[in-house]
Amino acid sequence: MIDIDQSHPEYVVLRPEGALSEADFAQLANAVDTRINETDRVPNFVIRVDKLPYWDSLGALSRHFHFVQEHQKIVKKVAIVGDSPVLSVAPEIANHFVTATIRRFPANKLEDAKAWAASELDDPGHFEIIEGLPRDVVAIRAVGIITAEDYKETLIPLVKEKLEVHDQLKCLVVLDDDYATYSGDAAWEDSKFGLFHIRDFSRIALVTDVGWLTRAAKVFGPFMPYKVKTFPVAELEEAKSWIKR
Repeated sequence: MIDIDQSHPEYVVLRPEGALSEADFAQLANAVDTRINETDRVPNFVIRVDKLPYWDSLGALSRHFHFVQEHQKIVKKVAIVGDSPVLSVAPEIANHFVTATIRRFPANKLEDAKAWAASELDDPGHFEIIEGLPRDVVAIRAVGIITAEDYKETLIPLVKEKLEVHDQLKCLVVLDDDYATYSGDAAWEDSKFGLFHIRDFSRIALVTDVGWLTRAAKVFGPFMPYKVKTFPVAELEEAKSWIKR
């Protein structure tokens, strides 16, 4: 089943659940095409994925691909909302095959996804540098949608500059309510950054209320060559004190 909400003028909210059939995609195509013909405007898509759906037949899979092929050249944006690990790589793969810009948002950022879909601009985010900490601390706050450009323009030059003065650095990363998501290319840039600088940090503090990020840090932290500690957003000052040590 695909629940179709067309109540907003700029986008359509889709919620696929369970086994998806040929009839589901036929209904979706009819609803979207009828709207386009009646309004002479192509809506963006917000796709809520609470649990990963699946196709009930090869015919449904073929009908799904046909729908994507027919609409990917005219739909400008697709926001995928959900916490499944599969969704973290799907947009980056899909971006190589479709014209539409695809962004993934955590499940608790549905309203941010809608706002992005309603906007004319891509509205990328940025890294905000947190001042007032020792010079050997790289302190950043992620705002909005973080892309690879934010690493190249802000974080990488900042780390390079500090490493010219200090042998090792400390890092404070804040992902609070103003943080929306990482794009696929940003996730790849983050992986490269981590591998390249794996010996350049002595400790890292992650400040966030995003559950899966906190869990991932606790799972992989013990295997890192530096100390890793997580803090809820309400304990930002405690995180600053810890990173100064």
